[in-house]
Amino acid sequence: MYTSGVLDKTKLFSHFLLIILLAGNIYLSIQYIDNIQKPIIENQDNVTTQIKSARFLKIFIDKVLNNQGAVSFEDRVQLENEILQIHDPVLTTSWNSFVNSKTSKDAQSNAVKLMALLVDRV
Repeated sequence: MYTSGVLDKTKLFSHFLLIILLAGNIYLSIQYIDNIQKPIIENQDNVTTQIKSARFLKIFIDKVLNNQGAVSFEDRVQLENEILQIHDPVLTTSWNSFVNSKTSKDAQSNAVKLMALLVDRV
């Protein structure tokens, strides 16, 4: 039987095309899975910072702003630990400015700055 080779060339081309499409599909699937996982990891850090900032803000309001008298040493230590857990140098600097305030007017001003920074993080 005589064959012209047209069918063989078509079959070879279709197999070659099938392999290229399969390899492309595998490559794009791997890229898709990697891209799905990356934003989750980046967002987790952001969410963790938001949660820690909100927790500190709540404790700050409860212990400092709602307190009519002096803030206890234990509350100060708790607040200090909470602000350090956020790992944000800007917040830490603002906290230190608040703690080292000489007058009540400076303390109020620094408290407003600190709370504004915390709200920005939330």
